[in-house]
Amino acid sequence: MTTASATWLLARSHGRMLRHKLRLGMRENKLLSLTVGTFLGLYSLAAYLLVGRGLEFMVKLPLIGPLLTERLVFLLFFFFLVMLIISNATITGMSLFRRKDMEWQIALPLPPRSLVLWKTLEGMLLASWGLLMLSTPILLALAQTYKADVKFMLAVLPALLALVTIAANISTWLLIAMVRWARRWMWKPLAAGAVLLLIQTLPVWHAGVETLNSGDMGASLNQILRHTEICMHPLLPSSWVAETIQAAGRGIFERAVFLNLVLLANAAMSILITSKIASAFYYPAWNRIMSAAPGGGRKAKTMGQQAAPELRGRWLRRILALDRASYALLVKEVRTFLREPVQWGQTTIIFGLLLLYSMNLRKLGYDLQSPFWITVVSHLNLLVCCLALSTLTTRFIYPQFSLEGQRLWILGLSPLPLHRVLALKLRLSASVLALVMVTLVVVSGVSLGLPWQRILFFSASILMLSYGLTSLALSLGALVPNFKEANPARIVSGFGGTVCLIASFVYIVGGMVLLLIPSWQNLNQNAVAMVGYNGRMELVALGGLAVLTVVFGGIPYFFAKRQTKNLEYLRHL
Repeated sequence: MTTASATWLLARSHGRMLRHKLRLGMRENKLLSLTVGTFLGLYSLAAYLLVGRGLEFMVKLPLIGPLLTERLVFLLFFFFLVMLIISNATITGMSLFRRKDMEWQIALPLPPRSLVLWKTLEGMLLASWGLLMLSTPILLALAQTYKADVKFMLAVLPALLALVTIAANISTWLLIAMVRWARRWMWKPLAAGAVLLLIQTLPVWHAGVETLNSGDMGASLNQILRHTEICMHPLLPSSWVAETIQAAGRGIFERAVFLNLVLLANAAMSILITSKIASAFYYPAWNRIMSAAPGGGRKAKTMGQQAAPELRGRWLRRILALDRASYALLVKEVRTFLREPVQWGQTTIIFGLLLLYSMNLRKLGYDLQSPFWITVVSHLNLLVCCLALSTLTTRFIYPQFSLEGQRLWILGLSPLPLHRVLALKLRLSASVLALVMVTLVVVSGVSLGLPWQRILFFSASILMLSYGLTSLALSLGALVPNFKEANPARIVSGFGGTVCLIASFVYIVGGMVLLLIPSWQNLNQNAVAMVGYNGRMELVALGGLAVLTVVFGGIPYFFAKRQTKNLEYLRHL
């Protein structure tokens, strides 16, 4: 059996299973289908209108409008490429090395490269549909900006599909190389390099602000755009897609066709390289994962080394005021998180980018002496932190109860009842996330030069939002569990995950509106200089946010706790 025929056989069998699941889901989960369809429709309409208005405003800027629009397109597809590589690596890695069905699939008379090619294609389909949903309204808005017709979409969509294919194959190369050759000692130099990179960004807190505020528009624009030149590198596939959009928007379809052919050739070459890498390195990488014995290669601990963790454990139990069973559960949660590179890897990337962004807020190029821009940037910064937090809670906190799986009855027989397990999970996750998010808000407030009253206001806001979003995700995960699925991505894509995502979005929007009221009133009263804020209005806004947190976080937690107290909860197993 050739590689092409074997890959086609796998695609047909999984396609039939997918069609069966879709028919079953449409028949039994009509509410889910209606909810998802309505939300995607509203998102597409809102994205098209907002992006269209933003591009229209940007194009009308004198002298710099077309330049900023062009650079924005390059930036957009560069970040799309990075997102695709990360998401494809996550999904494909779980399919190639974590799924139990690979143990019998690799024993079938199929070449390993056909398995890798199919898993790459499957990961591409699962990871790219979101990109297509995100980019379609943006492309329509760009077509409206360029006054283009249907030929614009016909020229751009093949380039976008080729970009998705290239990103999926690059993620497979990186994944197989990391599993095949990565060692534990390599993480220490990488961590040291990340710390050095973070330290290197510290001087930008104050450097260059005078140039941006000096009134020299040319120097300020050059300083801002200089940091985005990497997104326009001619060897990046995202740059080819951006150039295709520029060419199709200006009616230069000959160049658009040429760039499409370049992307198609590179996409085909990436598939060929994936096939060669898979045939040479996949089986050794898979064998390394399967043959890794737990605890293998570790040195035997002495009595003193064994006593040290117990002593630390006793001290931590006293500090946290926990009994032995509760402390054991928290240790289990921490170790589970540390043993999942998918979780801590994505979490580290998101929080690392947020930290770099918070430290460089003064480099945005706005007049940070203006009360208007300080208010806009500070509230947008809080919104970005909340959206990132909702992504993490929906992706990692929501499936926590479901991932206990068939082993949940063990927790049910432990000295801790399930409602106590739920409370400890909330206490650990919300406390850690709240600590990190408050740190980010304080760093961004210091970077913007906000008064301490405003920093405390935003810190209290993100503290309540952290507990509310975590409680919402964890409670919905306990109310609508899926103990039969071991893949967290599929758990999140169910009805409960969709409701959690939509409820988190509504909660964040409502909270942002409440928190904006004091700042808006202050700007209306004093539009010249930044003076003391109305503390009473801030307290009222925080009180409203507290009520909203009780509605979106407290009420679901109350019902989840009451349901887990009932022994019939184990019937889901």
